[in-house]
Amino acid sequence: MALDESEKALSLATVRRDTLLQRARTLQISTSSESGEYIEWGVAPYIRRNNLFYIYVSELGGHVRFMLDKRPVLFSIIEDEKATHNIWARIRLKFTAEISEIMRGEAEFNAICDEIADHHGPVMTVIREFSDFHLFAINPKKGVIVTGFGSAFNVTGNDFKLVSKLSTNG
Repeated sequence: MALDESEKALSLATVRRDTLLQRARTLQISTSSESGEYIEWGVAPYIRRNNLFYIYVSELGGHVRFMLDKRPVLFSIIEDEKATHNIWARIRLKFTAEISEIMRGEAEFNAICDEIADHHGPVMTVIREFSDFHLFAINPKKGVIVTGFGSAFNVTGNDFKLVSKLSTNG
């Protein structure tokens, strides 16, 4: 049985979502002060394990200080410019999440730091002991993925399930 147009669009968007999550290596992070006067942005290498993202970041970054202060955060993953076929239609995912800090001394701290080092290289062995760095677990809740021109979907959960296609028709 042939797929109809909406099933084809959903199937293609699913493949593009999965490819983005497999290839990307960094999260973009944006947040603001309580008043909204100060907006902070940063980027962090991540690993993904059991549909959670893990980042190890320095509180010298304003975005990290706002995360520590429990400010709302918007995360983004964007297709590499060099990999895209059209710079105007880069695949991109933005989402909100629950964030929890994994403290030094907790059982999983060392295992996750080891995995980050395995995935991103030896710099982790240097910064691992820096006291201004914090390990966060990020559990995605909801967001939007754009998979091309006229192709955007609401997503939900830490598996980024595509739940509805966005439309300009209301």
